[in-house]
Amino acid sequence: MHTMTGWGIAVAGAMALTGLAFAVRARVCKPMADGVPPEQVTLWSLAGLMVPAAVVLLLTAPIVGMAHWHPGFGTWLDVNVDYLRAWYAFWWLVLLIEACEFALRLVFVLRGRPFQIPMLVRNIVFGALVIAALLGVAQEVLGYDISTVLASTALLTAVAGFALQGVLGNLMSGISMHIARSIMPGDWVAIDEIEGEIIATNWRETRLRTVAGHILILPNSKVSEAVVHNMSRPTPLRRVTIDVGASYADAPVDVMDAMVTAALSVPGVLREPPPQAVQTEFQDYGINYALRFWTDRYGHRVLISSEVQTRIWYQFKRRNIEIPFPMSDKLLADFMEVVYQQRTMPPKDVQLERNLDDLLRSDFYRTWLVGGDGRPLVTDEELRPVVGAMRRQLYTRGETLFAQGDPGGAAYVVLRGTLEGRIDFDDRVASHRFVIDLGALVGEMSLVTGMPRNATLTASTEVEALEIPKVAFVELLKVRADIPTKLAALVAQRAADNAARYAELKAQPPVGLAEALQQETLLRRFMRLLGR
Repeated sequence: MHTMTGWGIAVAGAMALTGLAFAVRARVCKPMADGVPPEQVTLWSLAGLMVPAAVVLLLTAPIVGMAHWHPGFGTWLDVNVDYLRAWYAFWWLVLLIEACEFALRLVFVLRGRPFQIPMLVRNIVFGALVIAALLGVAQEVLGYDISTVLASTALLTAVAGFALQGVLGNLMSGISMHIARSIMPGDWVAIDEIEGEIIATNWRETRLRTVAGHILILPNSKVSEAVVHNMSRPTPLRRVTIDVGASYADAPVDVMDAMVTAALSVPGVLREPPPQAVQTEFQDYGINYALRFWTDRYGHRVLISSEVQTRIWYQFKRRNIEIPFPMSDKLLADFMEVVYQQRTMPPKDVQLERNLDDLLRSDFYRTWLVGGDGRPLVTDEELRPVVGAMRRQLYTRGETLFAQGDPGGAAYVVLRGTLEGRIDFDDRVASHRFVIDLGALVGEMSLVTGMPRNATLTASTEVEALEIPKVAFVELLKVRADIPTKLAALVAQRAADNAARYAELKAQPPVGLAEALQQETLLRRFMRLLGR
């Protein structure tokens, strides 16, 4: 057989065998990736590291045996047996390199730690060792003088390094960042003035998705020279500060309590460490406060801060806390003109009439203030002092009116919006969910019985509710002497219906509920509220 033909067949066979070996590895074992948790690494996936060299060594002998059946190619193999020995030596060295990596990764798995060497560094080291093995086999087995190759390689390396210094700079920076693990995919970082999420890193570049969704490709050399603020490592906990102003008429303790309550009602705000409100500055027009809360979703801090500020506004609105603003001379003159005009207008309590109309159309009036004969228990005039103690309250979507187990100090009439309710039982009974619409009365049983709330109510839309506090209920009991007795009978009947419904949802009512819902017990509570 011609020498060139023999070499052609040998090279083609070697390439086909090598390709087959790596195809087998890709087929039976998934490639190792950075950051895989130790519990997800199996012995079979680790053994896959040695599959290519093992397949080549196992298949070479039978292939060579079959090649000897061809007299011409068999003779060529006998003449070039040194190259066959070099082929075996090279793949045994590759198998040794892969076995060392297998042992190193196995140590990390047994210790329960992720493999610390990034894939980029691993590939560079593996490639260097394979080239070293190839040169060693060429010198020791085939007897080639590799000094000339090394000298030429050094010269080419110097020329290539000078021509590709930018590329090499990115490469070395990428290796450094991978070893130090200063930034990893999924981290939320700020690189100089650019902020976003790292979506990929490789030997040349770092890809970052900004808040606006733009994909930026940053050279690793630029990233390594920049000031990098990693908001995900070593812990994702970050503090966010919101500045809020309030008037001098509002007590700082009440203002700070409202701010902390608002923060705790937002899902993105952590309970530990707890939010903190502090007083920061006295201004000409009010007092400045700072709300400091912690979150582990710093990349979403704008949305979380917006939700917190929205809840603060609703908290301030319900507590009659005023948010001041700087007042110019012109604004002050316009304000005084409006005040002067209002002094000449006859007094008119529009809000009281509005609340009274809403109350007359509500379940509160129909179920509590209308007797069994369909006649009202009180007149509109008798209701006015009661309505005067009520207040309209606003709740934004997601806010909680009250939680199950909370003490009940007020009832509410839904004037606008929708509430979502939830009753939680023990682990054996699933939670019961329900929807409360316009005009419904909620929280009344806790107000009149003194029992804790038996459900959690959350605003599913913006909700306006008429709050009926304990003081308004006491005013209602004072209207006439027979009101407590009549209300006790009506409430006891409704309580019995509620207890029956509760028994359907759960096997039996909670301890103490039946006694608290009896008419005599309710009447005694009403008398205590009246001081009798």
